[in-house]
Amino acid sequence: MAFTLEYTSTARNITYTLTVNADTEGALAIDLTGEDESGTRVAEGTLTLPPGGATESARLLHQSLTAIAGFETRRPRRSTVGNANQRWTPDEDTALREAWLSHPPTDSATEVIRSLATTHQRSPAAIRARLPRLTCDPDVSGRLLTETTATLVGRDAIPAVDDT
Repeated sequence: MAFTLEYTSTARNITYTLTVNADTEGALAIDLTGEDESGTRVAEGTLTLPPGGATESARLLHQSLTAIAGFETRRPRRSTVGNANQRWTPDEDTALREAWLSHPPTDSATEVIRSLATTHQRSPAAIRARLPRLTCDPDVSGRLLTETTATLVGRDAIPAVDDT
């Protein structure tokens, strides 16, 4: 039995048309086209299947296209800030420590960290992680770590800082 089916769908300003033609023997010719708003063809392809080949081919196409679609729907990578993944220099460490200690404990640690992240072109997570290494308490702005809190964050990870 011969027949023709046509399906149309529009996504992201491209109209896709899928046309399926079956001949009297059961062989299928599948044509896919895609046109943008100006009528320019941006996608096209033809698939010819023997009689009885539609089921397995449909399964394979479905699996393949589902996997490919997963790449399209992933969130784009976040843009990195200027100094991301760069080593901290001694001067940057000194500037960060001094800036942290210049804030009173009444300032929101989260807001101070965000501000320092912008100033130092680092992420807030990078600033928060660096503060204990500079003997600064990341939970209270303007405060140094006490012996107790230094033990909790790992005293061995904290280099001695000269306060003179």
